[in-house]
Amino acid sequence: MSVTGNWRLSMDTPFGVQTPLLAIKLESGAYSGTLTGESGEASIEEIKVEEASLSFRAEIATPMGSVPVSFRAKIEGNVLSGTYKTLMGVTEFSGVRE
Repeated sequence: MSVTGNWRLSMDTPFGVQTPLLAIKLESGAYSGTLTGESGEASIEEIKVEEASLSFRAEIATPMGSVPVSFRAKIEGNVLSGTYKTLMGVTEFSGVRE
């Protein structure tokens, strides 16, 4: 299952529903990417892909400062769904490949 490409996420946050763009590339056997939303662009780190599972971390800029966020998702075709974890707990999110 390929995770590369652009994914439009839908995340219910304390600041309302956010729809950041997750961009994942595979170059020379290594994944890299960015998460771009209303607060700017963040590099994603610790990207792990195992069959149809994806996990990664990012430092997201918020009005309250930078916040570490970890993501876990399952991919089914052009749809992904999972959870993201912040200091305030775990919340579900979804996404579609653009």
